[in-house]
This record gives sequence, C-alpha cells and structure tokens, in this order.
Amino acid sequence: MIVQGRFLQRLAEFIAIVCLLTQRHVVCDGGFNARCINSEADALLLFKGGLKDPSNRLSSWAKGKDCCQWKGVECNTTTGHVISLNLHCANSLDKLQGELISLLDLPYLSTLNLSGNDFMQYEVPAFIGSMKNLRHLDLSNANFKGKLLYENLVNLSRLESLDLSGKGNSLKMNDLKWLHGFSSLTSLDLSEVDLSSNANDWFLYIGMLPSLVTLRLSSCELHILPHSLPEGKFDSLVTLDLSFNYFTGTIPDWLFENCLKLQHLDLSNNQLQGSIPDSIVKLTSLVTLDLSYNELFGSIPSTLSQNRPGTNPCLKELHLSNNQLNGSLERSLVQLPELVVLDLAQNKFESNITEAHLANLKGLRVLDLSFNHIRLNVSKNWVPPFQLEIIGLGNCQLGPQFPKWIQTQKKLSHIDISKAGISDTVPDWFWDLSPSIEYLNLSSNFLRGCGHDFSQKFKIDTLDLSNNNFSCALPHLPPNTRILNLAKNSFYGNMSRVCEVLGVNNSLGLVDLSSNNLSGDIPDCWTYGKQMVVLDLAHNNFSGSIPDSVGSLTSLNTLTMDRNNLSGKIPDSLKGCHGLIVLTLGSNRFWGTIPSWIGVEMQMLKLLALSMNWFEGNIPTTLCLLKSLSFLDLSQNRLTGAIPSCVFDTMATEYSESFVYDPYITYLEHLSLAWKGRQVNFGNSRILPYLKLIDLSSNLLTEGIPIQVTKLVGLVAFNLSRNQLSGSIPSGIGELIHLESLDLSRNQFSCAIPTTMARLSFLALLDLSHNHLSGKIPFGTQLQSFDMSSYEGNPHLCGLPLTQNCPTHNSFEEMHCNDREGNIYNESDGKHDEDKKVDLEIYALFRSFGVGFFTGFWLFWGSLFIIKSWRYAYFLFLDDINRWIYVTIFVALAKLQRKFHILVFNT
Repeated sequence: MIVQGRFLQRLAEFIAIVCLLTQRHVVCDGGFNARCINSEADALLLFKGGLKDPSNRLSSWAKGKDCCQWKGVECNTTTGHVISLNLHCANSLDKLQGELISLLDLPYLSTLNLSGNDFMQYEVPAFIGSMKNLRHLDLSNANFKGKLLYENLVNLSRLESLDLSGKGNSLKMNDLKWLHGFSSLTSLDLSEVDLSSNANDWFLYIGMLPSLVTLRLSSCELHILPHSLPEGKFDSLVTLDLSFNYFTGTIPDWLFENCLKLQHLDLSNNQLQGSIPDSIVKLTSLVTLDLSYNELFGSIPSTLSQNRPGTNPCLKELHLSNNQLNGSLERSLVQLPELVVLDLAQNKFESNITEAHLANLKGLRVLDLSFNHIRLNVSKNWVPPFQLEIIGLGNCQLGPQFPKWIQTQKKLSHIDISKAGISDTVPDWFWDLSPSIEYLNLSSNFLRGCGHDFSQKFKIDTLDLSNNNFSCALPHLPPNTRILNLAKNSFYGNMSRVCEVLGVNNSLGLVDLSSNNLSGDIPDCWTYGKQMVVLDLAHNNFSGSIPDSVGSLTSLNTLTMDRNNLSGKIPDSLKGCHGLIVLTLGSNRFWGTIPSWIGVEMQMLKLLALSMNWFEGNIPTTLCLLKSLSFLDLSQNRLTGAIPSCVFDTMATEYSESFVYDPYITYLEHLSLAWKGRQVNFGNSRILPYLKLIDLSSNLLTEGIPIQVTKLVGLVAFNLSRNQLSGSIPSGIGELIHLESLDLSRNQFSCAIPTTMARLSFLALLDLSHNHLSGKIPFGTQLQSFDMSSYEGNPHLCGLPLTQNCPTHNSFEEMHCNDREGNIYNESDGKHDEDKKVDLEIYALFRSFGVGFFTGFWLFWGSLFIIKSWRYAYFLFLDDINRWIYVTIFVALAKLQRKFHILVFNT
C-alpha cells in the first residue's frame, strides 16, 4: 500500500510538471481533471451566440467558468481539451434554433451530437467535413436541408458512427463513394435521406464497410434489393433496417448466407412477394424479425418455430402484419416460448387457439392477431401466464360473453376487441382497469351498459365505443382524449360533456357522435378546438342553428351535420373553416341561398352535400372555384335557373394527389345513395380515389345539360331527375366510361337516346323514364339489360326492352330531333325551330320541281316530236300549265318571303 501511494504521488507530480512545461495556459488542479482551455471556451461561446435558446438550456455556458463543467460539454480529464459536445434534444420545447457557427477551434472534438434541434433548414455546414478527429457524428432530426456533397464527408474517415436520419431533416446524397476507406464505421443510419440517385448500386458502396454492425437505410427511395452478393459482404451486421423502400420480388438468400450474426432484421413496408424462406433458420441469433406491410403469402416457416439446437430459440419479436399469410398458428405459438411481441394482424390465418397454445408464452407483452379468422377458445376462468401491455384481437371471435381473462391484465395500455362477436353487458370491473390505458376500442359488438365516469379513471387518448347498444346519457369523458368515437349507439341527452373536455384539452382532434339520439342545441363551445380535424354530429335530433364558434375550428377538414333538425341560414362564421374537405349539411331545414363564399373560402372542398333542405335561388357560379370538387349533392331543394357549365369544367380536373389518408375517401367508403327505393353502395368501387358524383335531382332547374359534362371521364353517378330540364341528351355522354348510375327521369328531354350510350359497359342503374325521348333504343348489352321501367313514359321510344317495335325507316320525329353534335336545345329557342321549318319547305319545293321536269320531258315534249296533230293541242295545254306553274310559284315565293321577313324581324 505504501509503494502504491508513492507511485500515485510521483505520477501526480509528473503530470503537474508536464502541465507547467507544455501548456502554461492550462490550470491543473493537481489531480486527473484539467480545466478547460480558454480558446476552446471562446469557441463554444461563439457557437452559443449563433443559436436561440428559448428554454435557456445553455445557461451554464458563461464566460469565466470552466467550460468542462458546462451542460453537454465533456473534456479530456488530463489535457482539458473538449472531446465531446452532446446537445441532443428530446423535448420539442427545448430545441436550440439557428445556424451552426464553426467548431474548427475544437480540434480534439471526437463526438458531436446535435440531434433533435432545429437548424431551420440550413445546409449541413462545410466545416464539419474538416473535423478529421470526429468518431461519432449525430445530426439526426435536426431540420437540416440540402445536398450532402462528397467533400462534406470524405475526410471523416475515422468515424465509428454516423447518423443523419429522421423526418426532421431533408437531405439528399448524389453518391456514396465517400464511404470508401471508412474502415472503422460500425453504425450507419441514413434513414429518410434521399438516396434515389444510388437506388441501383447502394449495396456496392455499403459493402465496402468491413466493420459495419448497424445499418439503417429506411425510407431512402431505394428500389433494388440484390439477390446475390460477393462473399464476406455484410457479414458483420447485427442490425439491418431497409424498411419503407420500394423493394419488390422475393426475400434474397444472401440475408441468410452472409448475415449470420443478424439479431434485428427489418424489411417492413416494401412490396416483397413470395413466401418466407425456410433458410431463415440459419439466422440463429435472430431476436427481432419485421416483415410487416409487404405482399408475402404462405405460412410461417416451420423452421422458424422449431425449438431445437441450431434454430431460433432467441426470437423475441415477430412482426408479420399486413401480408397475405395463411395457415394455422397453433404449432408456431407453442414453439416460440421466448416471444415478447407477436404481431400477425391483417393476414389470412385460420386458427382455433386454446389455453394450451398460449401456456408457454410467459414473457408475452404484445399480442395482436387482429383481422384474421381466429377464435380464442378459452375457459371462463382462464388466467393467462403473461401480463399483456397491448391486446389486439379485433375481428377475432371472443364472444358471446365478455372475456373475463382481461381482468387479470394489470399493465394494459392498448385494448382492441372490436368486431369480436361479444353480446353482453360490459362488467363493472372493466371500467376499473389500469389507469395507464391510452387506447380503448370496443367498437362493432353488441355491448350494453355504460361507463360511469371516464374523467377520473383513465388517461385515454383514443376512445372508440361506436356501433354498439350503449343507451344512456353521454358519460363524463377522459380529459386527455384526442379521438372520441361514440357513433351508432343510443346515447341521448345533450352533448355538454364534450364541452367539458374542450375546456381542459385543446388537442381534441376527432369527435364522432353520429347516429345516436342526442338532442337540444349544438353548444357554442368550440372556440378552443383549434386542433379538431373531424366533427361528425350527423343522424341525431339536434335543433337550432349552427353556432358561430364552429367557425373557430380552423384545422377542421370534415364537418357533417346531416339528418338533424337544424334550421336557419348557413352562418358566415364558417368562412373560418378554410381547410374543409368534406361538408355535409343535408336533411335539415336550412334555408336561403347557397352562400357564394363557399367557393371562395373553402377551396379544398372535395365533397359538398346540401341535399334535402330549403335552399332556393341559382346554383352559385363561385362553386366553379372548387378545383378539387369531386362530389356535389344539392338535390331536393328549390334551386332554379340553369346548371352552371363551369362546374363541370372544374370537376373535370384530373385527380393528381398521392393516395394518403383523405377524409373524402374515408367518407366515400361508407357512402350509400338512395336509388329507386334501394340503397346503393359505392364505397368498394374500383376507382375510389377518382370517384366523381353529381346529384342535382328534385329541384326546379331549367334549360339543358351543359355539354361540358362529357369531359367528366371519372363520373360514376349522375342524377338530374325531377327537374324542368329540356333539350337533348349530349351525344358525348358515351365518353363517361366509368358511369355506373344515370338518372335523367321526369324532365322534358327530347330527341333520340345517343347511340354512344351503348359504350357504358359499367352502367348498373339507368332511369330515362317520363321524358319526350323518341326513336330506337340503341342496341348494346347494357341498355337492353334494364327493365321497361327505365324507359317508360316516352311514348315515341321503341325497341328492346320495350314491346313497341320500331319502323323499318327512321320516323320523321326521330329524324327531326336527332342531334349528332350533342347541342343543347330549348323549347324557347324559336330561331332554331324556324330555321328547320324553312329548310324543310325549300326542300319540298325543289323536289316537286324535279318530278315536274321528268314528267314534262318524257310525256309532253316527246309526244310533240312524234304526233303532229297533238302538237297544237299540247302547246295550248302547255300554255295553260305554264300559267298555272307561274301562279303557283309566285304564291309559294310570296309566302316564303313573308316568313323570312317575320324570321328576321323576330331575330
């Protein structure tokens, strides 16, 4: 001990001498901790000066104080040089903001972590490429933007870990050649970096990294997943994440030949096909496997679940959801005893799972078998061997009794037992489950009873009790709720309990109380709903007017209040809902004109439904400003005037948006239209994102069908019935190749049915009855498949399916009305009708001239040359004929001239 003490003392003396001789500006404390170097402290203060620090995180950074004691700064305990700067931010309220100031005066810096901050879309500064001593660089989720050039990274060859990932950045790399020579790199995360320029050869450059242990290239716009690699590539990998790319084809064999050390493999959210290879058994160290959201089929490989030496006894997380996998699960469950996470949702598995199949899963924390064909067949008093945190058994058969075993689970945060065939009263103990529950979905069962008071017991973020048999007043609701869905029950009374939540929770995003028995006025409490996206109060008994505070819901994209007893005018305050995509106020008692500001203030609208109200006046032409409009229902009102043709021009705009969550699409999935006494569902249509529907029926609209409707190639349903429309059906209607339903009944349309209608091969519903149509029904498979009621009330129509046969030649009426150009005719258009009459009279006159000439030549003039005795008599007769022709022509021309003058005068 004495010898050891003397050694330490001499070592301390030596260090002190070195400090004095080599770095006189550094103050040593006589131990192993050196004070910060002044120049480096100044560099850090300069760095701080370029940043905004709203939460005062860097308050300890003050001149005159030892920078080695500053928050996030680490120094070498011997030399005092700054070796680590870790300003990682995990809280959005604590983000540093601004532009990075050079850190080149920290020459010994080996770790730089600026992740989670906000560098306001500046480019990654060039000086980082000169910090050759860096070993760990983390700029993830820091709101950097721009291209990362070769010179930005090529000099950082000592790096051991590099993280540029995250949606918080917007970075792009044109090449990966800089990776050559990075022999020490063990961890590389380029997730969310745009590598599309390297989509075909990324694996060649990544394969140059001999020490790589962790590789994450999620959401990098990659396309090719090679099926063969040179030996030795990726053989050190422990973690491989290639999720959210565009890989197709089958899972390559090199994953199981070269990556024998893999513990975590993530290929989720691609487009991989085929089955899961049996050779996966070679990954004997595999702990996590995620192949979810692909197009895989077949069963779970038996080799994956065989509990024998050389297989996968370590597998703890198995994610295979959202594929097309099938087969039975019983054997797999028994032979994977170490599972903690089992996620097989949204597949085609068929199993009858009993207690025995789950007996070995003692460590299970997540069980998600939702939306398969699975029955959980356990005894009433079964006590599971596990304590679940997440239960996902939606669309599994659990009922008819409420599953009592859930009472034993004390750590639950997520429960989904929707569509589970449960027909029972919710037991009282269920409402007293763990207060840590954040997600609760009991929807689409036959449940009775009500939660007594959610406000004190739960911190629920999502509460879905929709489509059950709950019958009571609205309960007190959880104060932290963001998503509230109580639709399709029998809740009654007013909705003041929602206002209670709004008073303390500004993050309420979805409220769906539709299809209940709620009544009274809609409360005027929406001022604090700044985050609300969906408000659905349809199918209730609400009365009164729309409160002005609804206009405060500036984030709202869906507002549905149809089928209530609401009245009054649409309030001008709704102008504040600029982001509305769906607006449905049908089946109420709103009156007045349709506000013109709808087309000006709500230009994102895709669905506008104001049917079955008391609106009057013209259809406002400002609706033509709705460039995204796809569904227009103004039926069963008192609208007058012509249909604005520009509305059809607007709706003809091609749909060009990417298919993401869209409340318009969500609404259409449940849409059904009343048609001839039955409901027709368009929600499963093959062209759902492109659907265009127009219903202007049962109004007082006049004039004709604008020809612009023929540009609406995506039109699926078109209803103009029960108006006062006239003219002909545009011949271009055959261009509407996606049309599934067409109702023009009970108007005053005339002329022939356009022959182009025979092209409408998807037409399932047709009603042209009670008009003035004439001629032959065009021959086509679709048009002859409808019954006679589709054509009744048109006495001049003929041909199948009608019993009235058509004449051999076209009738005069059909010839008179047939419009080859698809023009709009109106009965009040006198000029057009007079022109047609004049043309017919001139045609008849010249035809009689031709007959007279033929007869005169062969019978009269020929006889004059043959029989002399007749010649004198013929000349006398001819003289009489000439006099008669002269008088006839004079009278006819005078009559024609008189009509012409009348026509010009009227024009």
